[in-house]
Amino acid sequence: MDNDIPLGQLGSGYLNGTGAFTPPAGKVIIAITMVDNTSFSSLTQEVPTDDTFKGPVNATTGNAETNCFGTTANIAASNGVGSVAVGGSDVFPKGLTIYGRWKAVNLNRSATATSQVILYFGY
Repeated sequence: MDNDIPLGQLGSGYLNGTGAFTPPAGKVIIAITMVDNTSFSSLTQEVPTDDTFKGPVNATTGNAETNCFGTTANIAASNGVGSVAVGGSDVFPKGLTIYGRWKAVNLNRSATATSQVILYFGY
């Protein structure tokens, strides 16, 4: 896997609705830039089928956390004391970019009426 591809080189998408966004086949979302103050109803992490997954693990089940919206106890156990789960009413400010590996994104339009994001793709 080649990780030296510039951000945006593999394409991007724009989301301003309430439906789920999924990237093109063979790609994942690697960065999300907030065009307006934004909240999410879900951020579904990519979970590889092999042992390369380095993300949070559910403290109760031992399985990979696939959503940043898990319980605070599980997120804290996976990511360290003081880490909390992202909630649907949490608002990310305009201009912020977050990085990760997501296979689906849902905006929470009820919390902020103008949620809009640009989604950047990677492998």
